[in-house]
Amino acid sequence: MKSVTWKAPAINTVFYRFDESEVRFILQYGRPFSPMSPWGIEGGGPLNAQQIDTLLAYLKSIQIPREDCIVADAKPLNCEGGHLPVVEQDKIQAVAEKSVADGTYGSIGEALFNLELGSGGFSCARCHTPGWSWGEPGQTGSGAYGWNLTGGATNSHFGTEQEMINFIKAGSKFGAKYGVQGQGSGRMPGFGDLLTAEQIQQIVNYVRNEL
Repeated sequence: MKSVTWKAPAINTVFYRFDESEVRFILQYGRPFSPMSPWGIEGGGPLNAQQIDTLLAYLKSIQIPREDCIVADAKPLNCEGGHLPVVEQDKIQAVAEKSVADGTYGSIGEALFNLELGSGGFSCARCHTPGWSWGEPGQTGSGAYGWNLTGGATNSHFGTEQEMINFIKAGSKFGAKYGVQGQGSGRMPGFGDLLTAEQIQQIVNYVRNEL
């Protein structure tokens, strides 16, 4: 059996990407086709509801504090409306720009899509490119845990560019309609609190026009 090294995504930004109910579901049932095992009794794991609550509280306590919360004196770890600190967003941009400058990628959008910073916690390729999570990526965006984005697929799923931007910002909500005929599963994280509007635009340009 072949041995691989799996890249586990950063968890100090998990509540930027998912809400509490979604993180709870991931902890309870794990992630199929990955080393992330179910930890809740509901999914066959060892932890009861109180223990999952304790784990959720701990995860909240280690989140990167947010900037620009809607309520000025709100707790920055989990405040409403806050976003990743600008200094962290600048780091993301710097890594993307460097990988374009050194010829690794052809555009900022492609670099952001494949960003390895935070073990893929800020990127799209982690879920949408087969083999990315264990260092043997297949065709970029051809589908893995997330669906196939190549060959104009996103143009069919989203009637307009703005619809796709809104979806990437918010992520999918369980049962909610998105795009042309999509229904949310809750698996697609939201990136609106992590990336800047310009960075999301660059990703959309890449996916819709280059993949």
